[in-house]
Amino acid sequence: METSNWVLGDMAWVVIGGVVVVGLLMLNAYFQRIARMEDLERIERLSLENRKRERLAASQSRRPDDI
Repeated sequence: METSNWVLGDMAWVVIGGVVVVGLLMLNAYFQRIARMEDLERIERLSLENRKRERLAASQSRRPDDI
């Protein structure tokens, strides 16, 4: 009877360990998703700034017909 208690105890620890590992994997995926979204937002902001800078430079450029 003593051995069955050890087996049940070991199985409980395996289940608890599995739940912890799966929880950590889900937490990691969540933080990676947040980081990816922040990177996409940063790239979009940089792209908008570059387009604004290009438009400003184009509007200020002197063309031969402007002289």
